[in-house]
Amino acid sequence: MKQELWTSGNCVSMTEILDARENRVKTQHEMLQKTPACLLSFTLNIPGPVKVFPYTKQAYEVGISIILRGISLLDGIILEQQETKNDTGWEAFFSLNLPPEDIKTYLLIQEEQHPLGRIFDFDVLRTDGSKLSRQELGFPERTCLLCDKAAFLCGRSRTHSAKELLTKEIEIMENFFVFRLSNHVGLLMQKALFYEVNTSLKPGLVDRLHTGSHQDMNLSTFINSAYSLTDFFCQCTKEGLSFNYSKEKLPLLFQRLRDLGKQAEKTMFFATKGVNTHKGIIFSGGILCGAIGYHISNKNMDFSSEDFLSSLSEICCHMLPELLDDYHQLTLNTAKTNGEKLYLQYKITGIRGEAQNGFPHLFTMGIPIFKSALEKGFSLWQAGLITLLHYIAYTEDTNLITRSDYNFACKVQKNLKKFLSCATYKEQLSILPELDAFFVSKNISPGGSADMLALTYFLYFIQNIPCPFI
Repeated sequence: MKQELWTSGNCVSMTEILDARENRVKTQHEMLQKTPACLLSFTLNIPGPVKVFPYTKQAYEVGISIILRGISLLDGIILEQQETKNDTGWEAFFSLNLPPEDIKTYLLIQEEQHPLGRIFDFDVLRTDGSKLSRQELGFPERTCLLCDKAAFLCGRSRTHSAKELLTKEIEIMENFFVFRLSNHVGLLMQKALFYEVNTSLKPGLVDRLHTGSHQDMNLSTFINSAYSLTDFFCQCTKEGLSFNYSKEKLPLLFQRLRDLGKQAEKTMFFATKGVNTHKGIIFSGGILCGAIGYHISNKNMDFSSEDFLSSLSEICCHMLPELLDDYHQLTLNTAKTNGEKLYLQYKITGIRGEAQNGFPHLFTMGIPIFKSALEKGFSLWQAGLITLLHYIAYTEDTNLITRSDYNFACKVQKNLKKFLSCATYKEQLSILPELDAFFVSKNISPGGSADMLALTYFLYFIQNIPCPFI
């Protein structure tokens, strides 16, 4: 992740740090006057003059989540809670009805086992103000971050510089957030693929009810494929998170994603015994996962912000300026794939053109329609089906064309557009059985539109399911 963004903050003086410690003691004393069973004081161990920066803010929120979960698990009650968020460090205080030994033991286990445990400092005070120590509960002294000696000995003798310690802590935080975020995004793509294949009744496509126009694949084939590709989507996100260059260099990120995609195709074919279930989503989904990683690295983790989707579209445009270059060199002799032949004959760019232009049908048509249907009370699957119909009508679905022909596909799209322009969402859902029967009879399968539906589910999940850092 971009170091200058995630590790930048305001310097504080030693006087300010000492004043903050005095204020902490004062707050603890005032809260203990109300005689709780114990007082929990939470801070972060951050060496050096910069105590607060984006990594520490995220680590602090993880620590708060751990505390709240522990209180809940122990059936405790928060009698009073205070927070202080200054440049000298973020702090939290909890007056609890719990025995101090119980909550301290839980928190010591977190310090030992959680990936960010070495950053956390959980102090539990008795009613008389004395701190419950690790040794009292049978836990060993904390060891130094950089060597095997006791941490207090290295601290007292200043064996390591603040810069060395901070560098190690930043490494710990970066590794944690990159790992959790990349897995979160990858698993949401897996979830989106499961939702797409289970959405029923999809015209001509594999779903829970039938195999559509396909004889070589079924629901299980898609599920096996989705499982096999999950690590690929995690890796694409990680590449985006780790790409520390300007937008002008984003074509280099695409090259990394492309290499991962080639291996992912082999993984998919092995899982499906040679059936092409998700080749299109390997391409488009890999790009979006990489774009999300890059967005986080260079901006933030706020996926609900208004500019999130526009940021993803812009990143994709910067990543793929040369995506169609090889199409421009095609001849009748060199055009091999269906997509190449369609471009040569009709200038159809399909998903390549969609991606190069920043997925305009996804961001400006599909997602707004999907959200509109949800707001009107339709279920996720119903909203997905409504959105799918619009993708079939308005996108260059090369699967639709190659399984029929160009003129026939244009006629299908023209008629569907006319219907959608005046039909209610309920009426759009009612046409699905008839449209499915027609597609199956003609052996039509709008696979490209199904991929766009999967991406729609994916971005909906990204914006509505937070990363579970604890």
